[in-house]
Amino acid sequence: MIGDRIKEMRLQKRYSITRLAEKAQISKSYLSQIEKGSNSNPSLQMLHKIAASLGTSVDYLIDETNEHMKADPYITEEWLGLLSRAIGQGMTKEDFIEFYQYLSFKKNLQAVKNSKH
Repeated sequence: MIGDRIKEMRLQKRYSITRLAEKAQISKSYLSQIEKGSNSNPSLQMLHKIAASLGTSVDYLIDETNEHMKADPYITEEWLGLLSRAIGQGMTKEDFIEFYQYLSFKKNLQAVKNSKH
């Protein structure tokens, strides 16, 4: 679905896949994989680059009807805004995963300490 939306917008703007890849500063093969659906989960950083190059938002590329919001009420506009700011400040998916793992470790350690008392 994301790939279809990107391709649709790219064709509306009359961009070749090469031109959009250059504008977004991503590889042509990566963009092609997204459009074909073989990479159906691109990073938000890449989606941000593509959206900016197409003059649209990541939200639109993901789902213009915001069905993902209905499916998971915990993913709110506030969460998306926080994530977008973090990405804008250079946070990578790997940074997020590392931070998540650290917090999980910290919570588990606290649970172990509490269970011993």
